Amino acid sequence: MKKYTVALLFLSIALMFASNHRDDVLLFCLTPDTPVIQILNDSGPIEISHPELQGILLKNGAISIEKWLPSAMDTDNDGDIYLNRIYRVKFSMDDGKNLDVRKFALLKMPIIHSVEFEQFRYPTYTPNDPRYNQQWFLPQVGANIAWEYWDISGGDLPGDQSVILASVDTGVDWDHQDIIGNVWQNLNEDFDGDGHTIEFIDGEWVLDPGDLNNIDDDDWDNNPNTYVDDLIGWDVSGESGVDDNNPIPKLGVNNYSTWAHGTHVAGLLGATTNNNTGIASTAFNCSIMSVKVSTDEQLGQPYITDGYAGILYAAQAGFNYAGISIQNNSWGGIGYNQYEQATINVAHDDYNAIIVAAAGNGNDYGAQEYATHYPSSYENVISVCPTGTNDAWHGWATYHETIDLASPGENIHSTVINDNYSSWMGSSMASPIAASSIGLMMSYYPERTQEQLERMILETADPVIYDVNTAPYLVGRIGRGRVDALKAVETPLFPIIELAAIDLIPLDDNDGEVNGGDIYGMMTIIFSDPEWGTAVNVQGSLSTESPYVTILSGSSNYSDLAPGDIGLNDAAPFEFALSTNIPEGITNLTLTITSNENDYVVYHEDIPIELDVVASPYLYGDLNQDTIIDVLDIVILVSIIIGSEDPTEYQEQVADMNNDGVIDVLDIVILVDIITG
Repeated sequence: MKKYTVALLFLSIALMFASNHRDDVLLFCLTPDTPVIQILNDSGPIEISHPELQGILLKNGAISIEKWLPSAMDTDNDGDIYLNRIYRVKFSMDDGKNLDVRKFALLKMPIIHSVEFEQFRYPTYTPNDPRYNQQWFLPQVGANIAWEYWDISGGDLPGDQSVILASVDTGVDWDHQDIIGNVWQNLNEDFDGDGHTIEFIDGEWVLDPGDLNNIDDDDWDNNPNTYVDDLIGWDVSGESGVDDNNPIPKLGVNNYSTWAHGTHVAGLLGATTNNNTGIASTAFNCSIMSVKVSTDEQLGQPYITDGYAGILYAAQAGFNYAGISIQNNSWGGIGYNQYEQATINVAHDDYNAIIVAAAGNGNDYGAQEYATHYPSSYENVISVCPTGTNDAWHGWATYHETIDLASPGENIHSTVINDNYSSWMGSSMASPIAASSIGLMMSYYPERTQEQLERMILETADPVIYDVNTAPYLVGRIGRGRVDALKAVETPLFPIIELAAIDLIPLDDNDGEVNGGDIYGMMTIIFSDPEWGTAVNVQGSLSTESPYVTILSGSSNYSDLAPGDIGLNDAAPFEFALSTNIPEGITNLTLTITSNENDYVVYHEDIPIELDVVASPYLYGDLNQDTIIDVLDIVILVSIIIGSEDPTEYQEQVADMNNDGVIDVLDIVILVDIITG
């Protein structure tokens, strides 16, 4: 994503620290010399044989405690960890405290040896779709493990029918056996009120006759003659430029031709999963909106005739129905167009559309190409390039700095026309896999905003692609990483940390101004945006590219920051020294903030800091105060060093050329260097 703004939503405390572990449970172990705790009440409020621990637990919202290993004996130990001294505590999360706060409270007690999260352990889920074994890309992006965050055996299926995934393409064979179960039904057009807009009549699926009233019932554009009876999407192009409400591909074409492109994309976006039929999709159980953008009158292989009209319709219809939608655009070409960018901006900014697009398949001769590609290279678009098995780049697609993500794009098995299936390759296949991963994340975090979803799919991408593909020309040109559906689901919402203020502490400063030769400490006040996530284990580092600044102490840490909190590195301020010959004007430093580290996923923010350096009242090296640094100054400096001349207060200041507090031969060396240039 090349542009995003700060979003405006709190994340539920219960999900803040669900980093592959239970978000309301801690395990703790007593020290070896602490007697085993007796649980005196196992059905009501916590009552145990250690009053002080009981008080800490209750103060931190504990609602139950139990032995973690009931059969463990006193002799069962691994070093200092005695298994019979491990307990599981469950907390109420209503008080707003996060799990790390509770963990820290326990660790402060002398009787506690250690505290751990309780990680989820689960089998890898395999859906019953018979063609699943041909979909190598689903385990590659972690989809099958991500699904385990739902209780599938208990009937809680991954995905959510309220999440709209739009195929803006050549149309969708929406009655395909593996798509029909997840077809988006626009219930705002359900005229007969029967709760659906498609029906199975006389052995085939049709648009619900009871809803075909020739009225634009939802009329979100205040024009009753536009999207009349758009029950499942819209054919923006129609047969010869006249749009209609049935977005199926052109009739009578080859089932495996380019006319099946939109159907192949739709299967990757949201094929019905675990239905004993065909294939699975990453999103599992989200809704597919079909938007056809190729006119039927074309002969042979079609091209996209009304792509941006399709982008706008999908955004508007999705916004009207659900407030947000995810759309995939597996098409494009070269050449910038300001009207296209404007359409993208409106769809994204005004209608909350998350716009995903294929980055391109190289040049016309089947070779890789360094190039921009549109719409994927526009602002407000998530651009996706293809990789093969094991994240390998096989040199046939487009690469560029405007690409945001990599995704599997070779030998990709999906749906085509007339209940058929086929394996294709292309960035056209990579893009909907990424979009489907966003859909799965959105179904798990329905409260996340457009900006939060966009940011987190990028922040959780796996940078392994650059370990696998080490060619220098690819660096920074195949995206942030390969899309990772598992990390996207398991990673709590990142914070947004801003610099609120800095406080310079003079450590060696003669005039109260920031100028050459000074040494400063620096405290920084940072602020965690109240509408993003909690910052965990916040670390700061100070750096600069200026040759006139020496960082003396460049690392510090802050406490965890809940949304809306401020942090201060007062315990360990940064320290830096300014060279005696630093130029007047602005000198740039960088405060780097990291937090929320989990494997390769880490929050990272580089915050610029500007120092306004003013002219020093001292001209270092000018010992005779004639405003010229020359050999006469060396003579005076030598005299001071050998003790034949006592320095004045001014000379003591300007003679210490390296600012180390000692006037010695090293200062002569620097002075000679300055004179000789």
